[in-house]
Amino acid sequence: MPPLPPALIFDLDGTLTDSKPGILGCLRKMLALHNLPEPAHPEVVLGPQVEEWVKWMHPEGGAMKHAEMARDYRACYDREGWNKNSVFQGIRETLTDLNGRGFTLYVCTSKRQHFAERILDAFGLSGYFVAIYGDKEELASHHKADRLADLLREHGIDRDAAWMVGDRNNDIGAAHANGVRCLAAAWGYGTQEEWAQADAIAATPADVLEAVSVRANCTGA
Repeated sequence: MPPLPPALIFDLDGTLTDSKPGILGCLRKMLALHNLPEPAHPEVVLGPQVEEWVKWMHPEGGAMKHAEMARDYRACYDREGWNKNSVFQGIRETLTDLNGRGFTLYVCTSKRQHFAERILDAFGLSGYFVAIYGDKEELASHHKADRLADLLREHGIDRDAAWMVGDRNNDIGAAHANGVRCLAAAWGYGTQEEWAQADAIAATPADVLEAVSVRANCTGA
């Protein structure tokens, strides 16, 4: 019997959907509320956990201030930011093709899980995925590597026959921390330097199938 196709674990922001307008819009409103300047490169917040980047935005703030900033940002995102979003061109067709070829698909994101589910439901994408893993307030750790570890363990995924598909270094780092290969989504928000750390690069969603199939054939996975 031929080997089963590898499990593919997709990031959300910058990989499945273009969430940049809503994220940056709420970032600017939160910074204005706290009388903080906008950074020269606000795109650094695209990908990492909110609890990480509020510290970069206000290094002098303490834990309580950072928590307040995170709450204000998420309140804005809950009201309006999540809806300023769109599916990247070619994603729906790629997911349909992968499902038809027997790939098992998952989502693992740094975004709060209820936001991820709301967005995927709104675009009719949830049905492509076996499970959606995001951050939750009550979790002891908010690191993406830990969310990915939970997904791999709870679904019994073979790490040698799995790929993380994501656009930023936190996706690549989470994958490699868990012994999983990472396919860089070069249509997203990352940089050439980040993508160079991945195991392979897909220029467009249409290139995902070939990229994971070629590497699987080369490695025997």
